[in-house]
Amino acid sequence: MVLRRFGVVQPLPLQIVRRGASPVCQGDTADPWIVEAGLLRAWTVDDAGRELVLDVLGHGDLVGEADGGVSAWTVSALGPGRLRVARPDQIGPAMAERSERLTRLAGQLAWSGVRQRVEARLVDLATRLGRPVAAGTLVPLRITQDDLAAMVGTTRESANRAVRSLLDQDRLRRDARGRYVVRTRLRAVAR
Repeated sequence: MVLRRFGVVQPLPLQIVRRGASPVCQGDTADPWIVEAGLLRAWTVDDAGRELVLDVLGHGDLVGEADGGVSAWTVSALGPGRLRVARPDQIGPAMAERSERLTRLAGQLAWSGVRQRVEARLVDLATRLGRPVAAGTLVPLRITQDDLAAMVGTTRESANRAVRSLLDQDRLRRDARGRYVVRTRLRAVAR
């Protein structure tokens, strides 16, 4: 924050985040920022200490709350990144996109089996954040079985069985430990 003339406090236009840093914490007020570079993990913890990864945020995604209100989740940097103060014209579209993804996640948690949820999350990450490789689209982050379980609301063992099933069906390829290539044909996404 910068103190301006007449005591008005305004956020700096750029925030650098280091790996593991949390620019937004569950229960705290959070100004709206747009991800300029890097990947961030948005997650929530319930009263029993269970963690659910709600989203992985990348370029153009909204971090924080539109009105600077209280955040329902924590956002942590998966690597170095940069956030810019959100312009008013960016907030509405970014909120709509975030709402759409969270609604899709809620539907998957309610109505889909574990294998379908795992595949849907990996396809979403590949579509939004991935890069094309010879065998499909590489998801650009290392995902452990625990991470994947937290992303789809299941146990590590169930997530592991789902990944094995997707590998056996040739819908997924393991590029390296914790790196996945989605072999499903993806639609082009304009950003």
